[in-house]
Amino acid sequence: MVPDMDTREKLALAHRQQLQREAEVEQVLGELPAHSSHAMRHLVGKLGTFLILLGSRLRQLEQRRKQMAVD
Repeated sequence: MVPDMDTREKLALAHRQQLQREAEVEQVLGELPAHSSHAMRHLVGKLGTFLILLGSRLRQLEQRRKQMAVD
């Protein structure tokens, strides 16, 4: 059964609107990772720096404890 012209136009319009919504969602999702990725790299970098400094301080503290135990 072939739909009449009015029905086909309505179906075509609905289809185009659906495609437009999908394209808009894809565009928004495409923009997110770049920003999120940058923020995540920045956060991981800060965390890495903190952990390295913490490890260095703990190593120094351990060396001081060992020297105090020897004295």
